[in-house]
Order: sequence, then C-alpha cells, then structure tokens
Amino acid sequence: MSLLRQLWLIVLLSTLLAFVGGFVVNLTTARQYLEQQLMAQSADNAASLALSMSQQSKDPATVELMVSALFDSGHFRVIRYLDVHGKVAVERINDSRPERVPDWFMKLVPLRVERGTGMVSNGWSQAGRVEVVAHERFAYQSLWDGALTFLAVMALTGLLSGIAVTALIRWVRQPLRELVRQAEAIGERHFITIREPNVTELRLVVRTMNAMVDRVKSMFAEQAARIDELRASANRDGLTGLPNRDNFLGRLRQALTDENAAPNGSVLLVRLHDLAGINRSRGRAGTDEYLRGVGAALARCSASQGDSLLARLNGADFVLLLPGASREETEAIGRACLQALGELGVAADQQHGTAAHAGAAFYRAGMGEGSLLSAADQALARAEADSGNALALAEQEGAAADTVAAWREELEQALAGRAFEMASFPVLDQDSALLHHEVLLRLRRPDGELVTAGKFMPMAARFGLLAQLDLIAVELAAERLQRETGEIAVNLSAASIADAGFIASMRSLLERYRAVAGRLWFEVNEYGLGGDYEKLAEFASAARGFGCKIGIEHFGRQFGRIPALYDLRLDYLKIDGSFIRDIDSQPGNQQLVKAIIGVSGGAGLRVLAEAVHGEAEWQCLKQLGVHGITGPLATQLYRA
Repeated sequence: MSLLRQLWLIVLLSTLLAFVGGFVVNLTTARQYLEQQLMAQSADNAASLALSMSQQSKDPATVELMVSALFDSGHFRVIRYLDVHGKVAVERINDSRPERVPDWFMKLVPLRVERGTGMVSNGWSQAGRVEVVAHERFAYQSLWDGALTFLAVMALTGLLSGIAVTALIRWVRQPLRELVRQAEAIGERHFITIREPNVTELRLVVRTMNAMVDRVKSMFAEQAARIDELRASANRDGLTGLPNRDNFLGRLRQALTDENAAPNGSVLLVRLHDLAGINRSRGRAGTDEYLRGVGAALARCSASQGDSLLARLNGADFVLLLPGASREETEAIGRACLQALGELGVAADQQHGTAAHAGAAFYRAGMGEGSLLSAADQALARAEADSGNALALAEQEGAAADTVAAWREELEQALAGRAFEMASFPVLDQDSALLHHEVLLRLRRPDGELVTAGKFMPMAARFGLLAQLDLIAVELAAERLQRETGEIAVNLSAASIADAGFIASMRSLLERYRAVAGRLWFEVNEYGLGGDYEKLAEFASAARGFGCKIGIEHFGRQFGRIPALYDLRLDYLKIDGSFIRDIDSQPGNQQLVKAIIGVSGGAGLRVLAEAVHGEAEWQCLKQLGVHGITGPLATQLYRA
C-alpha cells in the first residue's frame, strides 16, 4: 500500500473516531438540555393553565375550552384536567411523531419528559388539578438536525484533512518524480536539468544528476544536432516542424498495407482559408508565426489519437492520418481543429471569421492511396463551397469516389452539351402567396441520373467553371420565363460576380431576353463576398438597368457589415437558415433577426427567411416582420 493511501486511511479512521466520540458527547449533552427544557415547559404551562382556570368558571364548557386552547398550539403531548376526586374531566392527547426523524434514531436517543402539575382552586378550596406533558417531537427534530450538521462538519473536516495530507505528500513526492522524469529523459537522449528541491535529503542527489546531465549534453550535442538536421531535411516541414508530405505518404502506405496496422481509419485534410491574404496583411514573419500556431493547434486537437500523424502537405494544406478512427471520432476531431483554427484565424486577421475548411475520407486495409486521397479531396472541395469553417465527410461505404480528372471531363462534356436542368423551390410572402421561384442547376448524366449542385459545384469552382454554369442558369431561367408567368431567382457565385468577363456576358444575355429580364432576381452568397461589395455594386448597377432585382442570400454572418448595404441599392436579403432554426424558442436569434429587419427597413430592403421548417417558426417570423420564407414549409404550403 502506498504512503498516500496509508495516510488517507489514518485520516479516515481518525475522522471516524472523532465523529463517534463527538456524536456521543454532543447527543448526550443535547438530550439532557432538551429534557430539562421540556420539563420546564410542562411545569410552566401547567401552572399557567391552573392559574387561568382558577380565575374562571369551572363549568365543563369553560374548562374544555381553556384546555383545548392550550393544546391546539401543538407543543404538548398530553393535557388533562382532573376534578377534586381525581377523575379525568377533560383530556387531550397528541400521539403524532416527528416527520423527518427516523425511528431508529428515536430509539437510540430516547427522551424522558416529566409531566407538570398545577392545582386549580375555587376560592379557598381545591377544585382539581391540571397535568401537562410537553411534546418531544420538536426536541427530536432538533436532535436529528444537530446530528446531521455534526456529521456534515466532521465529514468536511475529514475531507479537508485528507486533501491537506494529499497535498503534503505530493509536495514531498514531486522531487522524486522530477528525478524519475530526468532519468527517463536521459534514456531518450533528452537532457534536462531540474530545480533543486527544498527537501534536504534529495538536494544533493538532484545537484549531482544535474551536473551529470550538463556533461552528457556537451558530449552528444553535436551528434544530436546532426541527427535532427538530417531528420528535418528528410521528413520535416522546415517551418512548422511537422512531418512533411513524403513522411505522410510513407505512413499512409504503411497504414494501408501493414497487417499489424489498424484495419481502418480516416484521413482529414485541412486547408487554411485565404493564406495569401494573410501573407499580404501580416507579412512573411507574421504568416510564418501563424502557420506555426496552426501546427501547434492541430497537434493539440489530435493528441487524443495516440497513433495519429499530423503533417503539412504544402503552404495551406495540413493532413491528419487517424488510424482506427471511427466516423464520429473523425468528425469530432475535425470540428475541434476548425474551432481551434477559427480562434487563430481571428487573431491572424482572417476575413469574416473563416480560418479553414476540412474534408475527411475513410479507408480500409488494402485500399488504394489515390482513391482515398481523391475522396478526401472531394470532401474538402464540398467544404470549401460552404460558408464558415466547414467540415465535409466522404461516404464511408460504397464505391470509390470519382477522381478529380473524371469530374473535369464530365463537367466539360456537360457544358458542351448543356446537360443541365433546373430545380425549382417556391418563396412565399407573408400571406403564403408565391413571391417567386428559386431555381438551382441539376446535372443530367448520360445514364439519366440527376446530380445536385452540391456535388458538382465545388469541383466546378476548382476548375474555374462557375461563371459558365451561372450563365447557363440565367439562360435557362429566362427561357422558362418566356413560357411561364411569375418571377424566378437565380443564385450566382461570388467568383462570377468578381469576373469582369462574366458581367459583360451577362449584359449580352439580359439584352437578348430583355422582355423577361425584369422578372429575374439575382442573389449572391454573402460568404463568398467576404465583405467586399464593390464587385456586387458593379454587377447590381448593370443588372438593375434591365429591371432585375438584386439580393444577398445566407445573410447574417457578417451582421456588422450591414451598413454597407445602404450604398448597394439592393432589393432583398435572405437571412441564413442557421438563425432561423427553432427561432420561436431562440430569443437571441429573434433579437438578431429583428435587428436585421430594422436596419434593412431603412434601406428599403425586403427580408426573407431561409430554411423555415415549422409553422411555429413562421408565425414567430411574421411577428418579427419578415416579408417571406423559403424552405420545406414554403414548399408544403405552396403545394397545398
């Protein structure tokens, strides 16, 4: 048994003995005191009642009334009046027991209550006597509460004593631990010195060990430096000190082929957002410091996975190899990494709070490296298409993901053959009437499968094809307006808005469809704008000449930038669905939405709410003043 446990046992026994002794003395003293008080209470009240009765008529009704008046106070077990012959004339008995005192305690500490007696006179003759016995239930309650308080005090005293003893032992053991740590470090060629302890017996030993360490350091310093230099040049990133790409690929290959390795796991790709912008704003030294901070933050987030590997692939890309990690563990680590980098991103002057994106893919033993990295890369592309510090996970089961090259070929063929269709979703006003339709592209594959925009748009963004896709979307919407009534909203990417060639092409397209252009609504994702509204203002000016309406979707993440909207002459905002979910029970989001509506009203903007699911949300939004909704509820109401 360790010394700490022995001392804890001594403290426990001491506390127990102190409690037993103190409990006996405390209860004995308290019981005697309470018995005396009960006896005095009985005698005093008996004398008082007898005196009162002596001064009153002795008829049965008066006697019974006076006895009942005293008895109803509840402090007496027995009150009786006996006539001059000793016969009981009036008697009241209360046999109730204490409510919160256990029976075993009352048996352990019995209270003996003496009765009080008072003589009742009628003039100069005796008319009878009064007997009063005080009720002991309140005394028992007092004893029980006192016992519990005493127990709590003793337990707290014992606990504090144990903590003090533990602190003392740990203080004494600390120098020994330091010595053990120093010895282990020397065995690992990590030479450290430790502070000399205040314990006299150990001070000389520590001094000798420190001197030995200094001598050994001088012997191996040069050799260690050469080894570190070779290791760094071959396997480490020169800036962050993390394993480099080659080191990672070697470990990945081992994880996929080694029979002793975990049979499955995951790869998490993390890409820093706008590293070039950080480099421009902070300079090379500041960027290097930021990257080192990123490496340290990711290392802390992955420390729980003992066999994990963190590496830096290139300037903005980091990767985590997580052997044996489940989907849930991978997601938790990914979100922890994004959260940590989000904090670093704010410190590094990241725009709109976006520090990084992450994508994860899952592997099983024997899987090819290329297909695994391609799946992770596609997941990362999906995350990059989302707003904020987004994480995307690849499917864990099923066929291998398409390669990047395959996506490029498919998208180019689809553009050449215009193999795209429109999916339509209603947007309703406050009266649940149709305001307009919001349309999104779908890719029609040769086998007839319809691919949603969320799957191919991230890859299109990577290949620089967004502007072409947006022009096709506008053209399809205009063609539909030629056949139908109503109005249509088309989503445009921020990358397209920033492209001067796109704006010129858009002018030509709108000129061709001028007859229906006034029924087109264009909306841009606020996240993609990054707070830079100059290009949007230029596009809005061009589109407004054809009568088009301009708006911002997914609005609310940059609430502090809303004053800039006054200069844009926009027509509407769509509040991001993250602020709408369960808004009827979210006072904070209600205040946010109300603030957006209030500020937007001054600019003459309509405010729409995205992703409305329930009637309660819609009713709350109406009260807040939202002009319309999109989402599952809007589709349900429109079809009804």
